[in-house]
Amino acid sequence: MSGKIKSRNAANADSISGGVSCDERILRDCHQLYADPQSGLITVAESVGVKLLAPRKKITVMLMGNHSAGKSSFINWYVEEHIQRTGVAIETQGFSFVTSGRKRESLTGNATLHLYPHFKPLQEFKGVSEYLSTEICTSRQKRFSLVTFVDSPGLVDGDMKYPFDVDEVLLWLGDLCDLILVFFDPMGQALCKRTLNIVESLNEKHGDRLRFYLSKADEAGGESDRQRVMMQIVQELCKRPGLNKCGFDMPTIYIPNPSKPSRCVNQIEEVCRTIEKTINQTVQNTLNSLEKDCELISEAITDTLSNDRYIALTFRISLYFFQLKVSEVPYVDLILYLQSTFSPARFLVLGS
Repeated sequence: MSGKIKSRNAANADSISGGVSCDERILRDCHQLYADPQSGLITVAESVGVKLLAPRKKITVMLMGNHSAGKSSFINWYVEEHIQRTGVAIETQGFSFVTSGRKRESLTGNATLHLYPHFKPLQEFKGVSEYLSTEICTSRQKRFSLVTFVDSPGLVDGDMKYPFDVDEVLLWLGDLCDLILVFFDPMGQALCKRTLNIVESLNEKHGDRLRFYLSKADEAGGESDRQRVMMQIVQELCKRPGLNKCGFDMPTIYIPNPSKPSRCVNQIEEVCRTIEKTINQTVQNTLNSLEKDCELISEAITDTLSNDRYIALTFRISLYFFQLKVSEVPYVDLILYLQSTFSPARFLVLGS
């Protein structure tokens, strides 16, 4: 399936500010330092036999959970635009990437993989390419300019058949995502075994990236009903050995609605703070990687130059003895003797 691109006018194009945050500038400039085709670090590293990967300019946040858990609604609330379809039915049947850009666009099929080269291995999963899409919007709300959301299909038990191996794809994406938000809703699907199984598998390798939330908390009834739902979910999670750990936290969140006030404590801003912390950590990790990669290139260049001087000196000495036409000691034997007696560094000093 070839990728198609549909352009639409931006909903808030006139209100976009031209300002760029410090974190955004750092990540963008670091990426450019690596990716510049003429003198970028990747090009320089390849010339001395070192392979580097350019850091990403945004963090990747994956949302997962049972169907109708409010994943798409949260994305719409975060970007303050109606990007993702929402409803009680299973609206998100594939994987949808939501990111910021200069123009409102919708990408489908392989066009998504061209936009995200590091996700190209998804092509190896049968049937996935046809269920990939990207929504690019111009929103600059909150920290959206530094975030790419991955909206995943709603998970259900029973006879529901997916057009691809959704479990394997979610586990693979978990390796690449910086943050994984797991939404449990209180309407009876929170204890979906498929969701719990995938969460348990993700926790084995990426427990530090997982965050759990009770979504649609305002629909759980009174406070006692809400507490009962949370206890059921926590008990079910703690039955899994890998998820039974100290410090387990599951904030209650819901999309604020001025026309429908609720007494339930809404900790949705906690999700924003978690995303903010992940961005800050990513900036620090990127700068640390930049320093280490520069040191790696510097060492490789030093070794290459030293090796070149060693080879050049060997050739000069060989040529010198050849010109003298040494008769008593074959010059080749002499070179081999010198090389075996002295280290390369002392050999260079001797030659000079």
